Amino acid sequence: MALNPYFLQGSTSEQNLVQDLINEQLTIYGVEVHYLPRQYATTNTIIREVIESKFSTSYPIEAYVENFDGYGDNTVLLSKFGIQSNKELTVTISRERYQNYIAPLIKNLPDIELPNVEIYDRPREGDLVYFPFGDRLFEIKFVEHEKPFYQLKKNYVYTLTCELFRPPNSYFGSCRKYCNSNRRSCNHWWY
Repeated sequence: MALNPYFLQGSTSEQNLVQDLINEQLTIYGVEVHYLPRQYATTNTIIREVIESKFSTSYPIEAYVENFDGYGDNTVLLSKFGIQSNKELTVTISRERYQNYIAPLIKNLPDIELPNVEIYDRPREGDLVYFPFGDRLFEIKFVEHEKPFYQLKKNYVYTLTCELFRPPNSYFGSCRKYCNSNRRSCNHWWY
């Protein structure tokens, strides 16, 4: 069976239509989460290891929660450090919304020059997602930014696999400002 001759299979107008439909579905069925980009405060001078990070800004974005009935793949691991419960959350955000709204603001944040961290056009592993319903922070463990099968020759979403954030043994929350109901980009987290 041949393809429909009335569609061009990847023209810019068709891609924009699909992106607009995805954005509309995310605003209807999604929830508002806050994306907190990681900023590197200090590093080790010898091996350039990150010693201290801070999360000084947050940006609201709509996300669709894929596993709404609880944490997905709730596995309990027995390791040499004891029993670990991995509580994962999978959310989907709009690629266009991230690249047009959040990425330009992240580029202006002060950051230490580190190799291989100049990724600003997509969410980074290690950044945080604040989920307001459970009042919990999730750390992004994996970003699916390249799906093998593109619809109309373009990828429209990022799928973030997040895990419940466990801060390191150093101090956490020494400077925390809670969100104001009118202005939601005022969070401050250090660890």
